[in-house]
Amino acid sequence: MKNDTESALIKKEEAIARLIGARLTSVQFILNYLILGFDEKGALTTLVWPEIHYKRKTMTFGTQGYRDELCSLIEKVVKNVTMEVDETISIDFENGIELRIPLASYKAPGERAILTGPKHYLFVF
Repeated sequence: MKNDTESALIKKEEAIARLIGARLTSVQFILNYLILGFDEKGALTTLVWPEIHYKRKTMTFGTQGYRDELCSLIEKVVKNVTMEVDETISIDFENGIELRIPLASYKAPGERAILTGPKHYLFVF
């Protein structure tokens, strides 16, 4: 029998797995959050700025070229998505770039990310 933490992690991973095979179609920068649109699969709104990992380098919000690098992922296909035990969403793209969204780094109460999709789909992280 799985404990509550394992069950919650499985539900989160099942939700985020909806993005596998979808193209990133939009990147919307809002004052203090980000919306990533994925084909007809939906959108991931996150209050945590993703880290961009590629070729053993990491780019974080606020560094030079961060926004350009994030936007360069538009039209790239999601190859794999995982939800790690430390509450990090990992999105791997076909070009080898990985977005890591460390949800636990957001210390305010409430949601840290919201996945929406067709047919009124909604999942809150």
